[in-house]
Amino acid sequence: MSAPGSWVEVDLDALGRNVGRIRSKVGPDVLVLVLVKADGYGHGAVETATRVLESGADRVGVARLHEGVHLRARGIRSTIHVLEPFHPDDLAEYDEHALVATVCDLEAAKSLSRHGESTGRRIAAHVKVDTGMARLGLHATREREGIHAILSLPGVDWEGIFTHFARADDDSVATEVQFAMFEDLLADLERRGLRPPIAHAANSAAIFLHPSTWLQMVRPGIAVYGYPPPGAEGTGLEPVLGLRATVRHLSWKEAGESVSYGGTWTARRRTRLAVLPLGYGDGFWRGHSGKLSVEIRGRMCPQVGRICMDQMMIDVTDLPEVRLGDCARVIGPGPGLSAERLASNQGTIVYEVLCDLGRRLERKYVRMVW
Repeated sequence: MSAPGSWVEVDLDALGRNVGRIRSKVGPDVLVLVLVKADGYGHGAVETATRVLESGADRVGVARLHEGVHLRARGIRSTIHVLEPFHPDDLAEYDEHALVATVCDLEAAKSLSRHGESTGRRIAAHVKVDTGMARLGLHATREREGIHAILSLPGVDWEGIFTHFARADDDSVATEVQFAMFEDLLADLERRGLRPPIAHAANSAAIFLHPSTWLQMVRPGIAVYGYPPPGAEGTGLEPVLGLRATVRHLSWKEAGESVSYGGTWTARRRTRLAVLPLGYGDGFWRGHSGKLSVEIRGRMCPQVGRICMDQMMIDVTDLPEVRLGDCARVIGPGPGLSAERLASNQGTIVYEVLCDLGRRLERKYVRMVW
């Protein structure tokens, strides 16, 4: 077996505990749909789906059809939601793999109805409603007649209806406005006998910051992977993912020598460099260059020079005991190794850091000691 180079470690026990904390918070009567799209936010879709379902989640959700088909092929038997709108040409696959479809317009709904009427098999579907995200769905007020028409169509299992909050993590007023609009629609549908049994709106932030929005189901995503929204500290959520690499080369550079592409870093003293096999080819962005430290043998060591496609350089001059094969922790516990600090480097969010970690990085499913 080859020696490890760089890899992602996923603590499935921590993942299970996070699901348990969310289940405990919302109680037994609210369904929990965990998002495992984008390869489980970089953690591995099949492995995360398996563990969250074992740990008390009721369903899983993906963005795209092929993600749902992949989960079915790998033995996931629970309800799987595809959250992007379907194409009518794909309905046979939704039917074959028992995937829950998302409906965003009347014409698509009619094709779903025709499929059910002609085959005698009703595909489960949830109607997506726009209350302010302005991305997908029928507008809750301007297109209400269309929503009525959709939910009146035969041949479909109209199981659910949902909306998505645009600012649940940073604007409670905007969130309340969105939810009030959604509640008004639900009341209207109830009066008409058209309300699907499952309504849902709460994403990770809303689960912790807006409990009045839980309804019949919640949709945690990033929270399951250990990252609570701002303002929801003390949740007990644990980061699930670690990033590791081993020292593959050690060398001395003299004062005045420039290192890596562009010569953006020059040694001010005789410097010992360690090379880690981790770079932007692994989804570890070049823009992190010179903006982070990693932990080797319990000590923080700065990254220097431009990060390359396959390697990055670490200044280990003050760590004379470092050896080839030593493990460097790049993402781990504490503020010095958090995924958030990498997001801050790039002015982005932790979602991007996790999702961009490439499949060239082996995934190891372990119980981590943080």
